[in-house]
Amino acid sequence: MSGRRTREGASTQRSFLDADFLLETETAQRLFDATGDLPIVDYHCHLSAQELADDRRFASITEVWLEGDHYKWRLMRGAGVDERLITGDGSDWEKFEAFADVVGRAIGNPVQHWSHLELQRFFGIHDVLNASSARAIYDAANSRLREDDFSARGLVRTSRVEVICTTDDPLDSLEHHQALAAAEDFDTLVVPGFRPDGVLRIERDEFAPYLEKLGAVTGGPITDFSGLVSALEQRVAYFAERGGTVSDQSLEVFPKQPSTDAEAEAILVRRLSGERLTESEAASFRWAVLHHLARIYHRHDWVMELHLNALRDANPRALHEIGSDSGFDGIGEDAPVQALQRFLGELAEADELPRTLLFTVDEKQNKQLAVLATCFPGPGTAGKVQLGNAWWFNDTIAGMSDQIRTFAEVGYLPAAVGMVTDSRSFLSYPRHEYFRRIVVDLVGQWVDSGQVPADHDTLIEILRDVFHDNAVRFFRFDAALQGGRS
Repeated sequence: MSGRRTREGASTQRSFLDADFLLETETAQRLFDATGDLPIVDYHCHLSAQELADDRRFASITEVWLEGDHYKWRLMRGAGVDERLITGDGSDWEKFEAFADVVGRAIGNPVQHWSHLELQRFFGIHDVLNASSARAIYDAANSRLREDDFSARGLVRTSRVEVICTTDDPLDSLEHHQALAAAEDFDTLVVPGFRPDGVLRIERDEFAPYLEKLGAVTGGPITDFSGLVSALEQRVAYFAERGGTVSDQSLEVFPKQPSTDAEAEAILVRRLSGERLTESEAASFRWAVLHHLARIYHRHDWVMELHLNALRDANPRALHEIGSDSGFDGIGEDAPVQALQRFLGELAEADELPRTLLFTVDEKQNKQLAVLATCFPGPGTAGKVQLGNAWWFNDTIAGMSDQIRTFAEVGYLPAAVGMVTDSRSFLSYPRHEYFRRIVVDLVGQWVDSGQVPADHDTLIEILRDVFHDNAVRFFRFDAALQGGRS
């Protein structure tokens, strides 16, 4: 059986998740030694600011590991695990045991890699998790959770997380972010991320009640489109005053038809009167709101993230029985490139285009979006518009490698802003290590095959930018970090 050459020069069989996991060349090993342990900038995640402010402690590894991790839930469902042991009333041990049995056999799935990296990095457990080892690992992990460093903040410190950007509704008071900003014993910068789903989903029954709440926190009822735009401007300013520099738009289908303010006004008035809208009308309204939001973000010097192509709540029965946002999403088939070109083009023509990240779960669109991004340069800002990292279902070895190759082949890889967790778990940060290992191994392959100059100083500089420095600059976290929150 063929093996690989170790750092000592001997050929040997690889161990599961050894020290050189995914690093197939000595060049990659050296590059990872120089860049793999950089601080983490997590500019898009779903961690709870309240749990950080309260410094939540966890009763078991099941709570911290499985309570909200959709990736693990999806894997368990694929293995036929009963929902009672995923989101139901099964005990913590029963749920952990079921997951252990599944992950021990989940060859080829990144969750198997992530889970074992998490056990190693946080708990010092290097045993393979499976049905046979589940009880011993469960007890050992739970024992460690009683230690001081295993609270929510402790886990973030252990991971060397420099910045966390949460995902927050415009109505949020952000009181927990303020508490964290004032905490003298917690150095991680935690900033809010503005996610205006409530105003974009005009077709939903919750839309009118949401606008009532938005009006209540912005000074009066919202009865027309200009009032809505004004309210959104207020909330962006509110977030900005509390450290916000990032917005996040979740769009199953990017609106194809531009809309004037007058058209959006007529659609809004009809909806508030109780009328149902056609899909085309709802899309036109979304385009108008997005256009104004982009201009607002530009004025505040924010980053606009556009998350595209997710097929939300694909299982109607699961939506009814378990609820939305519970791991039953898929990959959509929207083709947004021409609509995005028109949208970004209008903003650029008016000099109102913010720095923008284009994320897609449909990896077939990577090259189209990466090339489109290069059509909107920003003098003085490398990669002003760029393809976001391999997202969600593409957080795999192949998915990340393909995204990085595409970025490099049609764009400028040194401008990339790196990895996000998109996670709800405080144990998810080894995913950044996973990403770094994949990128470094790819660069090492390029060097060793003669495709890239063996200029290690330059390569280390590029990797430091991609893994850390670019994100700090792109999202304007540098000022806050230099001000003492580093």
